[in-house]
Amino acid sequence: MSAAAREWDRDVLGLMMAPIDGTDLPGWAGDALDAGLASIILFGHNTPDAQTARDLSRSIHARAPQALIAIDEEGGDVTRLQAATGSSLPTAWALGAIDDPALTLRAGEALGLLIAACDIDLALAPVLDVSTDPGNPVIGTRAFGDDPDLVARHGRAFADGLRAAGVGVCGKHFPGHGATSVDSHTALPLIDLDRAQLREQHLAPWEIAPRLDAVMTAHILVPALGEGPASLAPWSRALLDEMVYGGYRGLVITDALDMAAVAEDPGYGEAAVRAVEAGAHLLCLGTSLRRDDEQMLREAHDAICAAIESGRLPRDLVARRAADAARQIRALRVRRGAASTREREEGRRSLEQALEQIAQLGAAAAERAITLRQAALSGGPVCVVDARARADHASGTRPALLVPALRERGIDAILADYPQDMEGREVLVVTRLPKASPEEGERLAAVLAARPDAIVVHVGVPGAAPESRRQVRTLGSGLAMMRAAVGRMLAAGAGSGSRP
Repeated sequence: MSAAAREWDRDVLGLMMAPIDGTDLPGWAGDALDAGLASIILFGHNTPDAQTARDLSRSIHARAPQALIAIDEEGGDVTRLQAATGSSLPTAWALGAIDDPALTLRAGEALGLLIAACDIDLALAPVLDVSTDPGNPVIGTRAFGDDPDLVARHGRAFADGLRAAGVGVCGKHFPGHGATSVDSHTALPLIDLDRAQLREQHLAPWEIAPRLDAVMTAHILVPALGEGPASLAPWSRALLDEMVYGGYRGLVITDALDMAAVAEDPGYGEAAVRAVEAGAHLLCLGTSLRRDDEQMLREAHDAICAAIESGRLPRDLVARRAADAARQIRALRVRRGAASTREREEGRRSLEQALEQIAQLGAAAAERAITLRQAALSGGPVCVVDARARADHASGTRPALLVPALRERGIDAILADYPQDMEGREVLVVTRLPKASPEEGERLAAVLAARPDAIVVHVGVPGAAPESRRQVRTLGSGLAMMRAAVGRMLAAGAGSGSRP
């Protein structure tokens, strides 16, 4: 063991899910793994493509076979393994709209096979939030719908599909982030519902918790349930146990502790300590895009060490929690190893096969989910205007994938600011939250004033769609949904007698 590795506390590291920078394992992270770091989480900047993800994961497991590699991969709009191109899978909302649980199970298994082929152990999916607020800036189409029974049905199917591929599953965000109008990446949301309303509208999906390897707690205030954010308060673990006969036995993982909802108050280090007090097994430290990766781990580690030294956190509690996490991680890794052996024997282990399967399944599903109203394209030159104004922190910054989807079909498509460059082109304007975001609403209105014939391509939930004469609802902004939308609009144009 190196001198750097000896600086770490093994028990405390056993509670950490740490980010890393770049596409190679940093030296400091290798030392931390040697010293007992439980888990590494991967984001899009680590995995610009599946091949890079596989190589990075293999290097991590070669250094620390016992470590859990997690990835914030949902398919649809939140993808890391296809971060450069956009996901080939439809969104959860699209799957819920189709309402074919067998298809949802196949989608989960297809995603699981890709994750497994990348030597990754745990998917931070499915999303079990019931998205009841159409203006929700962070959940939206990541949810299977706005009905708790629908979400439970498809959440169960998706989780079963992931597990069938040998991948661990982590349902999120307990007890439900769907009734918020605030993004916990930027502030602490408040859910102002009473206990009966919460149970009726949001808790049903969590009855599938026994089928999950892990549950991720949300940074949300729910006064009807207790004080403090769910991720940092003991009431959330008590509620989770209440949802499961005999008590929940899986891993409890916090949402990212670098999110402003808790990083600003009570602060990053204090949030780490409170999360342990609340019963978390693994502290998801967040993404290193805006902070130094090693420093993130060190700050959380040192805060917990200080709490142990002061007597605030009993050493035996931390040790027992780390041992419990290690036991569950070992069981998950053994199960995934058995699944990998089976997949190799069946010839299903190659990345190419997994990517091809996702592309085929996703294209067919997206086609079933798209709806159009007077949204025919002739095939001539197109100007795409992206009216979206509010940042989508969950999916990350990504340009409108509608333009590459159009160009794939041989269409002269440009992404332009309005009202410039619209002359002589058909106009498509992309929206997500035009009712909730004044700036987006103003941008949309400006386009429609200049070009009343513009087609609105609405990528958000149906309840957030604007009033417009010509519209296509894609239920997501990923590549699968954009390709399906383009295909349907061109088919509508051909059917109406339009010519390129």
